[in-house]
Amino acid sequence: MKKRYLALAAAGIMGMLLAGCSSKPETPANSANNQADGTQAESKNEAGGDEHTDTPSGGLNLSGRHWKIGGQVRQTSLYLYYARDLGLFEEAGLDVEVVTLANGPALNEALNAGEIEAAANGMAAVYVLPTENFYYVGDTTINFGGQAMYGRTNDAIVSAGVYEDTKYYGNAETVSGATVLGLGAGPQQFIAYSYAEAFGLTSEDIEFVAMDHAQAYEAFITGQGSLLATTPPYSNILESDPDYTMVADYIDLAGGPLVDSFIVSKDLADEYPDDVVAILECCYEAMDRLAKDDNARSEYAMNLYKNEGGTTYTEDDMASEIKNVTFWTWEDLENPEYPFGNTMTVMGEFLIEQGLIEEGSMPQIESALNHDFVDRLLQVHKEKAE
Repeated sequence: MKKRYLALAAAGIMGMLLAGCSSKPETPANSANNQADGTQAESKNEAGGDEHTDTPSGGLNLSGRHWKIGGQVRQTSLYLYYARDLGLFEEAGLDVEVVTLANGPALNEALNAGEIEAAANGMAAVYVLPTENFYYVGDTTINFGGQAMYGRTNDAIVSAGVYEDTKYYGNAETVSGATVLGLGAGPQQFIAYSYAEAFGLTSEDIEFVAMDHAQAYEAFITGQGSLLATTPPYSNILESDPDYTMVADYIDLAGGPLVDSFIVSKDLADEYPDDVVAILECCYEAMDRLAKDDNARSEYAMNLYKNEGGTTYTEDDMASEIKNVTFWTWEDLENPEYPFGNTMTVMGEFLIEQGLIEEGSMPQIESALNHDFVDRLLQVHKEKAE
C-alpha cells in the first residue's frame, strides 16, 4: 500500500492570546466584498440584493444569512460547540446554528442532502470531496492518539506478542480470519486494513463489520468480534482496562497524526467567502483557547459530552483525551508543520486502493483542498491584532 507520511504537528503554545473572533478592531481593515484570496467579488444576501450586514468582523462584509453547521459531540467538533457557547459567532455578527449528528458518515449524508452547509467533520469528509460540491477549507482537530484498535488481553492475537520489528500485536496466523468491529468510512477501517497488511495479509483476509462507535464498543465488550477499531472516549476506557490491549495505533500505521476537517458547500463559499472566513476565525479562536487551557477544556468538554452527548467521562478519560488530542493555536496556524489537507490525500489514496472511493478521484480530492480561506483569515486576524 502506498503511503504519504504525515509530519508530526507542533505543540507550540503562544506567549499570549492574540485577538480572536470576538475582538473588535478600532477601524475596519477592509470594507470591500472580499473573495477568500482578497479580490473583489459581488455577493448577494438571501433576498437577492447586493447589500451586506455591517459587523464587528474586521473588514469582512457578512451576508447575514443563516448557516447550519454540522458537528459531533466529541473531540472532532469540540471547538465548534465551544465557539457557539462562548458566543463567538454572535460577537462576529454571524447567524450560526450547530446541528448535531452521530458521526462522520451522517455528516456526509446531511451535506450531500443540503441539510447542512458546512461540517466540523473528521477523516470521513474525504468521501464527499470527489463530488466537487465542497471545499476543504481548514485543518482542525489534531489526533496524536486515541484512534486505535484493541484486542482482548487473553486472546490469541495479543498472546502472540509484538510482531517482528513493529509495534503491532499478532501475526498472520492469528489475525487471518479476525472480525474487526468499527465505524466504516473512517479511520477505523483504515486501521483495520493497514493492520492486516502489516502481516502480509489483505483486506479480504479479515472481516470488517461496520457499526456505529457506541454499538461497536458495546458489542465488543460483550464478547462479539475479535478486535475493536475505535476512537475516544472508547479507546480511553479500554486503555485503562487490563482486560484489553491496544494492538495497533493510527499514528504508527499512517506515519503521523490524524487531522480532522472543516468542509463547506462550494457554491455557498464562492458566493459568501467573507462569511466562511469569519466562521473559520471563530473556530480557530475556540481551538486556540482549548489548546491553551486544559482546565477550561476539561470542564467544558465533560459537561458537553454528558449533557448533549449522553457520555460520561471520568477525569482520567478526559486527561487521556487531552494528552492524545489537541487543537491549533494561532501560532501553529501561521507556521504549519505538515501539508494542508494531508490526511485527506493519505486516506484518499488508501480508500481508492481498497475500492471504497472511485478510481481516478484523487484530482478531485486534491482540487477541493482550498487554502485561500485560511490565507484570507490570517490576513484579517493579523490586521485585527495590530
